[in-house]
Amino acid sequence: MRTPSLLITAGLAASLLASAPSAAENTTTDIKVSCDARSDYQVSMSGQAFVFENTDGRNTRLVLGGGKLFINGKQAPLSAADQNRIDAFESELRLLVPESRQVVTEAVNIAFDALGAVSVALSGDAGKSKDYDKARAKAVASANDPVRLPIFNDQSMRGIVEPIVSEFVPDIVGSALGFAMKAMFAGEEKAAAMEARMDAMDKDLDARIDARAKALEPVAEGMCKRIQRMDALDNALEVRLPNGKPVDFLSTK
Repeated sequence: MRTPSLLITAGLAASLLASAPSAAENTTTDIKVSCDARSDYQVSMSGQAFVFENTDGRNTRLVLGGGKLFINGKQAPLSAADQNRIDAFESELRLLVPESRQVVTEAVNIAFDALGAVSVALSGDAGKSKDYDKARAKAVASANDPVRLPIFNDQSMRGIVEPIVSEFVPDIVGSALGFAMKAMFAGEEKAAAMEARMDAMDKDLDARIDARAKALEPVAEGMCKRIQRMDALDNALEVRLPNGKPVDFLSTK
């Protein structure tokens, strides 16, 4: 039996979800984009202001909003050139937020569509789809949290990705083993028919995942270009942290 191919299909969706925060890496679903963003900060919102926090050694808290930059609670004096850069960076960031939520939400939906379909097919239990739908709603709500932003830092998505992996992957693996056992004792003809059905589903599901992933490419590529502009503005900032180091909101590859 070739049930592992269905597990691979589900894995494609999971890999898409895991890479969605940066919307920038090539994944096994073959989303072709050209950048990868990283940040040492966790990004959240406080009202209309963006909060960048790093408690891992640097203990830095930056607040950006209304063209003003606060570093550890104190407003940073900005040169005319830096003011223009901060204004432009903030404008780009405000446009990036809904784009990132769109990509993450669709990635969550793709992942759950694939995982749910594979689980139901392998187990033969249509009722499992309700469990996946409930978890999907929770994950989508988390991805659209008005405070936490799913951008730049991989850790910002752990609360979404890790529960999906820990809760549902064991279920799918168990269903795959159960399916294999049924096929083993079903007789050659029935086993062949079961394999044919699974192969057909595998191909169809893989094609649908790939099509939906490719549909995200224009948005993801636009995000990449926006992030690259933001990185250039960030790199040009003259303002410094209290320790003399650059602010360094983010970096790209």
